[in-house]
Parts: sequence; structure tokens; C-alpha cells
Amino acid sequence: MTSADFSQLGLVGCGGAGFPTHVKLAARNVDAVIVNAAECEPLLHKDKEIMKHCSEDFFKGLIKALDVTGAKTGYIGMKKKYADLLSWLSKNIPDKRIKMLPLGDFYPAGDEYELVYEATGKLIPHGGIPLNIGCVVINVETLLNIGRNAPVVSKFLTIAGQVPHPCTIEVPIGITVREAMAFGGLKKLDGLRIIDGGPMMGKLIADPDKDIVSKTCGGLIALPENHVLIRKMSNGDKKNSRIARSACDQCTDCSELCPRALLGYPIRPHKAMRTAQFAPYAESDYAVDSVFCSECGLCSLFSCPEDLPPREICMIAKKFHLGNGVKLAEFKGEPAVHPMRSVRRVSIERLIKKLALLDYDHKAPLQQITQRFEKVTLPLKMHIGAPAMPVIKAGDKVSVGQLIAAMPEGKLGASLHASISGKIASVTDQAIVIVRE
Repeated sequence: MTSADFSQLGLVGCGGAGFPTHVKLAARNVDAVIVNAAECEPLLHKDKEIMKHCSEDFFKGLIKALDVTGAKTGYIGMKKKYADLLSWLSKNIPDKRIKMLPLGDFYPAGDEYELVYEATGKLIPHGGIPLNIGCVVINVETLLNIGRNAPVVSKFLTIAGQVPHPCTIEVPIGITVREAMAFGGLKKLDGLRIIDGGPMMGKLIADPDKDIVSKTCGGLIALPENHVLIRKMSNGDKKNSRIARSACDQCTDCSELCPRALLGYPIRPHKAMRTAQFAPYAESDYAVDSVFCSECGLCSLFSCPEDLPPREICMIAKKFHLGNGVKLAEFKGEPAVHPMRSVRRVSIERLIKKLALLDYDHKAPLQQITQRFEKVTLPLKMHIGAPAMPVIKAGDKVSVGQLIAAMPEGKLGASLHASISGKIASVTDQAIVIVRE
């Protein structure tokens, strides 16, 4: 089997931006495939539930990834605190190339730069990717989908936060956020806002009746609309810039605890904050190192003693400088791990307390879904690259798993398949809607 065999299955990274998997598996000269099973975002549990209940397909996917890339070793990066699951997986590893990689309980242990360093002791060069040092990083659910060897039509996600019954579910791609939240026992969403993703790097849902469960959704978290996280996520660029200009005293705590800085990369969030105070980005390259920001959110949501937004200011600077042609690879020197890294890493326990999430820190066991869904809305672009091209028209009948939009020829992208059987209700340049008959 080759990477091309996966290209028609609609496989993309099931977290983050959704990088097409067939492109990642086309890598050669690979020493290690590293599985991101750290699940370091608070409240999320779907990766652990997948490995607990779907381990056979997960291992099949990892073995296929090793075979296709020719990698010598497969590391499963999982936190030591999940001792029972880690031990069980260790005893049931089906291939001698696979090894468990126990990780500390810190954030962001799942960052690919962190994972590569923990697995190999090597640092990704400035402007590089894991493949530059012989590594491919891939997440748990993506490997599950590889192991299933079928079109991607469903999504695992955790329902958490202020819900009666936190759970992990597998549902058709394209159902609404409101439909998904109902499985956690939430019938009314009044006074609540929903976060798509984790509390650190997730985004606020605008409309739970229109926003859908996509291929990259790893969790949905309900929190009161006056919760500190919701208030911070609701701030726009103008408000964040105003806050930065008015209050930052340049204590440098954001830079001292920055995970990428501790690995030796030249990111210094306090410099972006200083630039926001004194000079527009268009007139200064002082915060140009913001292009190294991973957007993990630790500086804004934990490190800053005044609850200011260094991450958001770095993102503004990053967007500006990348848009003006700055290249990470142009930075001189090589990264070198900070000698204080081991004692400056932030534990998940401390993070949960700082985020005011203690009341919502519960297990979310896998819950089997039998409900019949009457409608799905499937965006043509749930991945990095060009949108999928529809191959059906309104009125056509389709079956679950049927190709409804193809990957554009010669472009980076992913195909799209029907997640329920029914009739094509509409086809636009944005999405395909399917309804049951």
C-alpha cells in the first residue's frame, strides 16, 4: 500500500488545521512516526477513548504508516499519568517497531516540536518541519481512520464543560453543534457559549444551530457566557491591542514560560507587547520573532500576572510579518534548549486551576450513538489546501461513504464523502447539504 491509496478516502489531520494525510504519508527518509496521544488540552478525552476502545484499528493505522513511510520506529507519546492505559497498550503492542513514549503532565506536551524533542532529542531547525530531522507526527484519530481504510464520514469528539453528562461520541460529520451537545444532556444552551476544540486553542462557536461538527473538531466545551475564558475569547484584535498598550509592564513572564522559547526558538512575546505599546508593526521589525509563535495560549491564559493577551498580540504581529515575506528559515543560528526548561513547564493541574475549570474536570467515557440524523451540512473545505470539487448535483441520491466532492487535480486538498444516506438538498461553492428521504 502507498500513500496514494489513501488520497481518495478524505483523510486529514483530525486536529489543528487538517493537513491532508496522503501528503504526510508520502514522506520518505523517515526514521520515526510519532503519535500525538498527549491530549494536553484540559477537559478533552477522545484520544484516550479511541485507544481504549478502538485499539485494533489504531494499531493497524500506525503499522500502515510505518510501512508506507519506511520508518524504523513508531513512538506513541502518551502522558505517564494515564498509567493503566499506558500499561495495557504496552502489553498489547502488535509490532516490535512500536514503542511507548511516556510524557510528563505539562502543557503543551502535544506540540509537535515538544514531541519530536522528547522522542529523538533533536530540535526542528528554524523554519523547518519534523521531516527535516526524519520524523512524521500524526494524531490518534487520523491513525484510526487509516486503520479503518474507509472513507472518512464520522468524527470522535468530547462533549465537556457545563454539561450534565460529559462524554465522548462518534457522530456523522456535518451535524450541528446543538445536536452534538444534546448527547451531553444539554437541551438548552441559554446563557452558555460553546468552544470548538480545547480551552487553550479552541474557537468560539458563533451559532450552534448553523456551525457543524467538522473533520477537525476534537471537542465541544460549554461554559457560562461570563466565564473568564469566554470573555477573553470574545475580545477582538482592536480590544486586545488597546489592553496591551495600556497595561503591560514588561515583566517578561510570558517569554520566560513560553514553551517554544524554552526549546530555544527566538520567540519573545513580551517584545510583541512592547511593540504594541510604542510602534506600529508596519514601522518596526522589533517583534518579527513572533513568527515563531505556536499560538498555544500559555502566555495569555497562564503566564501573564495581569491577564493580558501576549498570544493575541503575537498572532497580529505574526500575520503582519508573514504577510510581508518574512521567512522563519532566514533566522540565523540553531535552537538550543533552555537550561531551565524542566522546571518552567506548566502542569495541567495548575493550568486547570488558573483557567477556573476545576468544576468541569471530569472523565468523558465513550458513549455509543444510535440516533438517526436527518440532515448534514458538509463544507467543501475542512482541510488545508483547495476546496473539494462537487461531483454530484442537487436532487441526486447518495449513500453513506459515497464520494460527493473530489480532490482538485494537482492541488493540495482532500476529497469529501456523504456522512449519511439521502438526497442532495443543495450544492454551493461552500458546502453540500444532504437530507434523509
